[in-house]
Amino acid sequence: MIFNKKSLKNGNIILTIIIAIIAIIIFTFAYRAYLGLAGNAYSKCAVFLARGGGGDKGFNDLVTNGLHKIEKDMKVELNFNAYQGDDKNIQDASFFAKQKYDLLIGVGFEYEELFSKLSRQFKNTHFVIIDSAVTGKNTASLIFREHEGGFLAGAFAALVSKGKPVGFIGGMMIPPVERFSDGFVEGAKHINPKIKVEIRYVGKDPSAFANKAEAKKLALQLYKSGVQIIFHAAGGAGLGVIEAAVDAKRYVIGVDSDQSALAPGNVITSVEKRLDVVIYDFLKSAIKEGFKSGKRNYGVKEGAIRLSSLDYSKFKVITPEVESRLDKIQKDIIEEKIGVLKSIKKLYD
Repeated sequence: MIFNKKSLKNGNIILTIIIAIIAIIIFTFAYRAYLGLAGNAYSKCAVFLARGGGGDKGFNDLVTNGLHKIEKDMKVELNFNAYQGDDKNIQDASFFAKQKYDLLIGVGFEYEELFSKLSRQFKNTHFVIIDSAVTGKNTASLIFREHEGGFLAGAFAALVSKGKPVGFIGGMMIPPVERFSDGFVEGAKHINPKIKVEIRYVGKDPSAFANKAEAKKLALQLYKSGVQIIFHAAGGAGLGVIEAAVDAKRYVIGVDSDQSALAPGNVITSVEKRLDVVIYDFLKSAIKEGFKSGKRNYGVKEGAIRLSSLDYSKFKVITPEVESRLDKIQKDIIEEKIGVLKSIKKLYD
């Protein structure tokens, strides 16, 4: 075989190109490993928000905050788009086929039927639903033990009210809200078996979670009747409860995020349902180790449910004795020493 200078030169160029391509591939995989992206690198995501949308200072905002943190910490671009339950597009499967999403997140119970249908049609897409359960190899369900947070709120309310009536306002009667309500009643009666607990719901369909006016109306009625403190679990509508507390110069317990900044003299504490932490931890694991389907439960023990910090300087009714009593109750919850909480959980399993 005869080699000339030209063929040798061409061969060297081809060899150089091949080596460069191999080096790029090796570097890409090494860099991805360095970033911890051994599992899935999601590139396009859709988030189905609860009614009321972004800016609710709670439920929805927590989820989007968690997604932004994932993008920043894991150095990925989820490119997520937000939809709501009343958006006509989300009922059209062909719409999702065109979008080519590789991750869909549903915030709330109303997406259970939709996700059940879509997850069977798009088997290569991963689905995560919060506050409800959908089965399938490509679906994960993130469930909270809200009754534990409700129990803490009820005990707190009873300690603060000193025997006077306390109240609860929920968005609508769905399992997560009812768990909050049931826990609240039992927590209050744990402190004072004779205490009167008033329960109200804003509406009977998902739009209730955005109805601030009705929530405010209900709260004002309760305050006028003698209720000293209200715990709300009403999503965006809960902002109306907080407005009522300001108008009536009474106390309110916030929900989902620490809502004390919304009315520093009235939001006495909040039951934090840490959706940002839970969605962040789940997606971090999915990106690094691969997506794992199934149901996961989160509560006080996991740090996913807690009362926000108590501020003695603002609220004279909160004393070290109150906090000590609450610390003991929280410890008993973690150690599963409060039997009624097990009973409540069984109701919704």
